[in-house]
Amino acid sequence: MQKLKIAVIGGGPGGLSAAQFILEAGHQAVVFEKDNRIGGKSFSFSTGDAFNEMGTCYTTRQHVIVKRWMKQHGIHLRRLGEARYDDAPVVDYVKKGAGPPLAVQALKFVAEAGRLRRRIAEAPSEPAVLAEASMTVDAWLARLDLPKLDLAMHRILPAQGYGYAQEVTIGQTVQWCDFDLLISGVLNDMHMPVEGWSEFWKRFATRFDIRLEAGIEQIERRDNSVVVVSGGGRERFDALVSTLPMDEFARLTNLLPAEQAILDGVEWQNYTTTLVSSKNWFTGAQVHGYSRACKNPSLRGAMLGSRREGEVMEDGARLYVTGQFSNGLTPPELREILLSDIERLGVTVETVIYARTWKYFPQYRAEAVADGLFTAMREAQGGKRTWFSGATFSHELVSSVVERSRQSVRDLVQRAG
Repeated sequence: MQKLKIAVIGGGPGGLSAAQFILEAGHQAVVFEKDNRIGGKSFSFSTGDAFNEMGTCYTTRQHVIVKRWMKQHGIHLRRLGEARYDDAPVVDYVKKGAGPPLAVQALKFVAEAGRLRRRIAEAPSEPAVLAEASMTVDAWLARLDLPKLDLAMHRILPAQGYGYAQEVTIGQTVQWCDFDLLISGVLNDMHMPVEGWSEFWKRFATRFDIRLEAGIEQIERRDNSVVVVSGGGRERFDALVSTLPMDEFARLTNLLPAEQAILDGVEWQNYTTTLVSSKNWFTGAQVHGYSRACKNPSLRGAMLGSRREGEVMEDGARLYVTGQFSNGLTPPELREILLSDIERLGVTVETVIYARTWKYFPQYRAEAVADGLFTAMREAQGGKRTWFSGATFSHELVSSVVERSRQSVRDLVQRAG
């Protein structure tokens, strides 16, 4: 078998996992990362001896591959504390919905979501599939008469930065929201790395060829090779794996028709995480979600959720990480909204320590899904010796990104080798 030299664009979870799968297949990977660190949206911010996860925060039952890698690299996991919604256990909040028992509705959701996921994979251009996949999450759940799951989705989606149930398509949601994720939420079977996500990716990537601060100026794609221009130099590769958002990829090369359809069909959101300290916020549960913001898309910028961190400051204050959708809002505006929302809870913020805004969650436009976006995503793989991974082609969940990288590399090796 010919040994391939493959360029991987992006040093986040998508690019690093792709490099791992490339090495396992016996080929060479070179990772280009424009930043001065790896990990992408997995970012652990250090305060004293503690790590505060400002991006990726937990693992679920879906993270089979990632958990195996963590074990191999000496990363330990601790269980996430209790999650509450409007100051009630999440399960109790969801059970307030009408209709049959939660278990019955959950099983129906899993069955119908699995059916739609299979239909999208098998017949992505079929009119009935396109029509169903382009429905919003809340409209689809209403059609199936699943009011308890509707309440669950108003918690699961926005509180984690995955859009609003009134706006996100069910076709996108079923790609990642499956039985393992629901069970993880119901049983609170979620864990966080003790040593931090940044440390995990640092240990994981020690044997990779990674070019940090390697901004790419141009990508020249030919029928039998790819040339990457970076730092004024030119380097030839047999194939390329890109984990970039398509709008960023488009600045580096000419897009093929399927790639252009993806560019037009995806609308990236912004999500801001802020680390604050307080002496009188919650100390029981570890995670809180707020329906006021999660159920109302008109309240852009409102606090969606908060997570208590383990560290206590010298002044006795505890640390908390909050989340806000932040499209179209300036940092001062976001801060003002956040402090107002926290004050509404009767809480006093001692210090705003750090804030980070992410280009987060590539939301599929409903009209693009109806026009065949999933077909375009399939057709884009392999064009001009280019394969894709990252959040656009999977989801923000690291488990989904890693699985997409695994599939893309497998297809690359079969077709380009």
